[in-house]
Amino acid sequence: MATPLPPPPAVIGYSEGLALRPLPGVPAPAAQDAPAVAPAGAPAAKPAATETLAQRTGALVNEVDFPGFVSQLVNGTFDAIVDASIRQMESYSTLVASVAKTVDQFTEENVTPNQARDWLAQRYPGEVTLQLPTPENPTPILVPRAEGLMPIWLADYGIANEELTSELLETQVLPQVRLKVGGERQQLLAAMVTLGLNRVAVKDGSITAKVMFRAAASDVAKVGYAAGSDPAQQAQGWGQRGSQTYATGNTMVSTLAVNAQNDTNLRADLFGEVKLNFVSETLPLDKLADMAKIAMVQRNLPGMQQQTPAPVPTPAVSAPAAPEAGGGG
Repeated sequence: MATPLPPPPAVIGYSEGLALRPLPGVPAPAAQDAPAVAPAGAPAAKPAATETLAQRTGALVNEVDFPGFVSQLVNGTFDAIVDASIRQMESYSTLVASVAKTVDQFTEENVTPNQARDWLAQRYPGEVTLQLPTPENPTPILVPRAEGLMPIWLADYGIANEELTSELLETQVLPQVRLKVGGERQQLLAAMVTLGLNRVAVKDGSITAKVMFRAAASDVAKVGYAAGSDPAQQAQGWGQRGSQTYATGNTMVSTLAVNAQNDTNLRADLFGEVKLNFVSETLPLDKLADMAKIAMVQRNLPGMQQQTPAPVPTPAVSAPAAPEAGGGG
């Protein structure tokens, strides 16, 4: 009869990712205390999003300068209204100053010789044409369409019974046409000025400004745990590898998966709205210019003539009747 072999001492093994259950009757080794300090190079623990939401929202509020936004909105609207009023007054004052000038000054500043040439060529297309500039003559000139023309409209410019030539058009007719065009424009502007200033003003309105803060935070943590036996043990037990005289060991494999996510969403919206209602009003000329300027403007009105008031007839005073001489007796 064979003598049974003594049981071998129980061996407890530890490896990374594996934990061997001790054999029955054998005390387990004392567990070592976990290190209190995280190992070097390990990432620091990230605080939860719900804990830092208030701090991040406060920082966002400080970064959004809402009082400055409201100030710029109000000041920009006010400056736009004032600038529009100033431009209207400046344009009207410039127009009044131009109309108050003499015809020669107005023509010199507002009518060019080329504009007068275009007017003359369009007014009399059958007799006058415009010769475009050439390298030899860089200035456009007026030329007659044919030789020997003696149009009757030359009498309107004090030139009658003369042959139409380029020299006559450029030296005698063109200056008078330029003054005529300037006078017509000045009369039209004078009629517009006397009507007053049609000013656009703000009747009423409103300015609205608001800011909206939106904050949201979420923390999600998922833990997955799986446990199973050693595949090698399921195929062939340890007792079969060695001897059947002692209890076999049992190896368990456990897996732990941790997925932690945190999300923070911060948003700030600024809204500005301006509503203005405009009204049109007319300011008369006498409130914008003095009497001297008004008289100069009225002098350039079409068909305006200085009329002197007729003298008012004074009633004739009858002389007192002489007393009749009494007859002597």
